[in-house]
Amino acid sequence: MSQIETQYDMFLTCMKETVKNVDVNLMLKIMYLERKLPGVSPHVELEIKLKPGINRAKKEMEIRSRYGFQSSSLGEHDLFAVGQMNMELVAEIAKDSDIVSISGVATPASY
Repeated sequence: MSQIETQYDMFLTCMKETVKNVDVNLMLKIMYLERKLPGVSPHVELEIKLKPGINRAKKEMEIRSRYGFQSSSLGEHDLFAVGQMNMELVAEIAKDSDIVSISGVATPASY
């Protein structure tokens, strides 16, 4: 393995340790878009996996009221949230102890 690949692997490991329950590829894409297109947060579609036993409807309402995102159910323990968000906001959402993991996609926001 080359030195660059080793450094990249170390970087990914560091990111995983910083925000443990967010998919690293999603974090990279959001941060890339934040830098490539400054001034507007990327359009992000989050798939949020909740712990078993969490009231999904209540958590969905919390996300809507706190962050203003469109949200909907995705199965028994999952939510789908859509909106313009930066990495700082995704990390804030990920701090919720009811959330097991967050994955999704990020694209440039429409102007």
